[in-house]
Amino acid sequence: MNEIQKKYEKQINEMVEVCIRDGELGYGASVGGNLSYRVEENLVLITPTKTPKRKLTFDMICAVDMDGNTIFAPEGKKPTGEAFMHLHIMKMRPDIKAVMHAHPPVCIGMSTSREGKESMMLPLIPEAMMMLGPVITIPYAEPNAKALGYVFDPYVNDANAYILENHGVVSLSAKGALETIEMIQIMESMAESIVAAKQMGGPLLKLSEKDISDLDEVICQLGWRLPGAPGRYRSLKDAFIKKN
Repeated sequence: MNEIQKKYEKQINEMVEVCIRDGELGYGASVGGNLSYRVEENLVLITPTKTPKRKLTFDMICAVDMDGNTIFAPEGKKPTGEAFMHLHIMKMRPDIKAVMHAHPPVCIGMSTSREGKESMMLPLIPEAMMMLGPVITIPYAEPNAKALGYVFDPYVNDANAYILENHGVVSLSAKGALETIEMIQIMESMAESIVAAKQMGGPLLKLSEKDISDLDEVICQLGWRLPGAPGRYRSLKDAFIKKN
């Protein structure tokens, strides 16, 4: 192992676990998706390009600085072509340690209709509301281009998870890599629940303002923080009522 691998063995193993789970869940078909983990102010571990997540191993993880310069890459590997998106998000959100991009199919389907986009922002499921905030769909931007990073600028402080229109999803964690895949599972579960409700017919049942206010107490009891950038909201009501 090189010095980076020795120093951050635990974090790299966590990334491998997340990527394998991503592949097993069907969120990373073929070589799609990527994961990053900021381990120092100017050092980010990141997945390689052109590598199926279900086949990722410890010795494949790369490292870059915050300007995108490669610090370490195994022979035959180089950092994902979407590294700029990860680094740009981290620069705008200094509280974030890990960023994951994946392709869960139901969430992507929601982004292809106005009704789907609007539904993902509603106050429907407590766990999703408390961990993710309103799941905003960000306008389409070309994959593997800097535009995919810049398109986050107006939205990056508003939530911890996003859908990329006609493309995939992105989750942000202040804790580490493992939480990013758990967030994406929550997003996909929420999307599946909305589809099931629509098949039943009738309007979606939103939580009341009182229900939302009560969740603030739950967040305090759990020792969690509100979704979005620190200080962005004073309560969950700020996050959801103004947007709906």
